Amino acid sequence: MIAGLRNGVKNFEAVERQMPEINDDEVLIKVAFAGICGSDIHRGEEDNAKWDTIVLGHEFSGVIEKIGANVTGYKLGQKVSAAPLCPCHKCDACLEGNFSLCKGYTFVGSRKDGAFAEYVVFPGKNLVPLSDDFPLEKGALIEPITVCLHPILRLGNLLGSTVAVTGLGGIGLLAVQIFKALGAKNIIVSDVVDEKIELAKKLGATHGVNVLRDNLVEIAAGLGGAEVVFEASGSLPGKKSAIQIAKGRGKILLVGTNPSQEVVMDGVLFELVSRKELEMIGSWMNYSAPWPGKEWSIAAWMLETGMIKTDGIVTHTYPLKDVQIAFNAVYDPKEPTIKVVLEA
Repeated sequence: MIAGLRNGVKNFEAVERQMPEINDDEVLIKVAFAGICGSDIHRGEEDNAKWDTIVLGHEFSGVIEKIGANVTGYKLGQKVSAAPLCPCHKCDACLEGNFSLCKGYTFVGSRKDGAFAEYVVFPGKNLVPLSDDFPLEKGALIEPITVCLHPILRLGNLLGSTVAVTGLGGIGLLAVQIFKALGAKNIIVSDVVDEKIELAKKLGATHGVNVLRDNLVEIAAGLGGAEVVFEASGSLPGKKSAIQIAKGRGKILLVGTNPSQEVVMDGVLFELVSRKELEMIGSWMNYSAPWPGKEWSIAAWMLETGMIKTDGIVTHTYPLKDVQIAFNAVYDPKEPTIKVVLEA
């Protein structure tokens, strides 16, 4: 089979790989579409030869090609996606349903070969069934939607609320649509790219702020502050602004990550967390009980029903054989990419 494999920093090539075998608890899936995640982008540019040995990719859709003897409830040719985390299902964290906290996990696309290939292997228990009518080209966004849903579903009723989304990559743009579906009255978005702000407005945002020229704090204050801030940029300015624009007893969802950046802020700003009695909620991955969690079934439903739009978010689609061209687009600062997808 063909797989897209890294060959040095920012270099990828389509190579011949042996067809993977499955055990009795696994399924073989013929990949249809696979999205390039921010984590794949970081691994592609990291000076670590480990990433030359593992097929990346965990945002995908496909059809079942082969079924292990112990896997029930599925049929050949069925459309599916799958949860890439493979927790131990035995530790205290797993038994409590906190699968993201499992210390003994593996992961398809970073510790095991992933979906930048014609075929990928998953445990049967990780499958997310899709309807016969599900458009597979949208399936690469299921996993990113679950990343948004994981913290948002912890919030409760959002009807009539004011929320803010800082950072309008794929995750931020999907979060805008989820907040709209949940009945938020005001959805403030911020970024440094006008085109992303305009797209967010088309997808449901009510107030767009380019932080290079507009005052996000003043605009949020004019709406009474944000009851929820979805921080998707991962940047230090994004984290700072989240504290500033959240209203008293508001919630800040820390979703965007940038572990290479030092987080430093003055004491006056940080003390606002206490003075405003804010809740800062970390969110890591996208799973809940019963495994793999309602995030996954809801994400598929929202896509199939058209509640979440993908037009404008999926900006580039390339055949798997052009994996280098796809990553060139991702790494080119002049190329207006949001979500780049490989078609197997």
